[in-house]
Amino acid sequence: MASSEPTSLLDPPRPGTVRFLPLGGVGEIGKNMALLECGSDALLVDAGLRFPQPQEVGVDIIVPDIGFVLTRRDRLRAVLLTHGHEDHIGALPFHLAELNVPVYGTGVTLGLLRNKLERRGHRGTPDLREVRQGQRLRLGAMEVEFLRTTHSVPGSCGLAVWTPAGLVVHTGDFKLDQTPTQGEPPDLQRLAQLGREGVLLLLSDSTNAPNSGLTPSEATVRPALEAVMAGAGGRVVVVTFASNLARVQQALELAWAAGRRSCLVGRTLLRNFATAQKLGLMPGQPGQMVGPRELARIPDRNLCLIATGSQGEPLAALNRIAAGTHPFLRVHGADTFVLAANPIPGNGAVVGAIVNRLVAQGAAVLAGSADGVHASGHAAAEELRYVLELLRPRHFVPVHGEPRHLAAHRQLALEAGLDPARVAVIEDGCAVEADATTLRLAGWVTPSEVPIAADQRALPRAATAPELVEVVLGPQLKTWLAGPYLATGGVRVPLRGDHRKWRQHLPGTAGGAGQLASLGRRLSSLAEDEWMSAGGDPNSVVTVVTLAGE
Repeated sequence: MASSEPTSLLDPPRPGTVRFLPLGGVGEIGKNMALLECGSDALLVDAGLRFPQPQEVGVDIIVPDIGFVLTRRDRLRAVLLTHGHEDHIGALPFHLAELNVPVYGTGVTLGLLRNKLERRGHRGTPDLREVRQGQRLRLGAMEVEFLRTTHSVPGSCGLAVWTPAGLVVHTGDFKLDQTPTQGEPPDLQRLAQLGREGVLLLLSDSTNAPNSGLTPSEATVRPALEAVMAGAGGRVVVVTFASNLARVQQALELAWAAGRRSCLVGRTLLRNFATAQKLGLMPGQPGQMVGPRELARIPDRNLCLIATGSQGEPLAALNRIAAGTHPFLRVHGADTFVLAANPIPGNGAVVGAIVNRLVAQGAAVLAGSADGVHASGHAAAEELRYVLELLRPRHFVPVHGEPRHLAAHRQLALEAGLDPARVAVIEDGCAVEADATTLRLAGWVTPSEVPIAADQRALPRAATAPELVEVVLGPQLKTWLAGPYLATGGVRVPLRGDHRKWRQHLPGTAGGAGQLASLGRRLSSLAEDEWMSAGGDPNSVVTVVTLAGE
């Protein structure tokens, strides 16, 4: 990556450049949120959550902190939602009031978001603006088109963003499903047209980049679900994400065809089902749905339950059923549980423990792609390669995935002919700037997160405008140019104290995004210690590392 003139990350990008800063979802699975900036305009793409790891006791969900986003409040034009999964919209109930900007998404996406706002007790009247796939709108000096894609939830979109610096395409989560069970296939003709117009920067979903070939269509799940509905001797319990409406629809259709009536288990699932019905996405049959109080009078052979908890979430239905703590459901020996999802990386052990509890109580379990009851919503290697060839971007940044996913996507880009200097593998907090000739690391920002307890309290704090501590380094991380400063209201005041302990952390050798993030974390720890010793809250500090040009 080439260098350019110095510009602080606290300032707008240089004229003729566009800046991309992921604050979640790059280098990890979940918690997707990113800033896209050009000139005096900024857009926030998605604002999702992630689920806790087993060691994060007492935590229900984790959301990205928006402290640094709030420093852009005067130039933030909108939140753009690519689709309605929790890892892309789940943080908004906690942050929407502070952001106080319009939120754009398709009808399905906003319907699922409204359910979350109601569930989380959001106050006020959010400015939610519905768009259609293919629609364009102007936001400041940028123009945005919502591109028709396919994923595991209807109304999914990619984004084409025309900026003064050039065209940026963000795929969102996607796969090239030519036989989707809901909605139309992806608009490949439009992608090809954008490629002919010229794409400055491509940001593309990397989740399945290590997987060869093509991701199976959602329609391929049907035979396995059909077989279990027809052949199981007892109840069938289909466990999926509450927002995976395509999977819910298939389960309902096949259960009815097999003579089974259905019961939805979980408030979020019930709300999402009602939203889908209002939008005409979930047609049903009279008498098909039953409530919990009707279950006892219906033979198990004639029942299908659809529940949440495919990732082992502590408060979701599956975990409580397996543990025997659900208010009205217990495991029956002839039950067949269908876990219609693969565990998110890091959740495998938790899901495995739940499966063991179910089996120990006599239930049969079918799980994920291995048993044919799940098809991923993310494009595999050949689909990703095809999108790269359609769009032919000048610069490319893989997003949405762990380091191994991002590295595999980078390799696909190189095989497609992209110049290695125009491909950047980064991680949360790393900012890149692109112009017509160069793609460069611009710096690093603390990618903080906020744990949310089961009672919906933020731990340890709600997001507020942070204290900013900035240092300025040479582009190769070998030279300390300025700082540390306390940056407040556009004024930079040097921090007092011994700055040698800051400078000793410079690696001394040329560094890329990995070294930048590692250095940033060490400096962030120093900034928190300094702030705490001065009597401040260390959690209120965001460290900014700006990389100057050569």
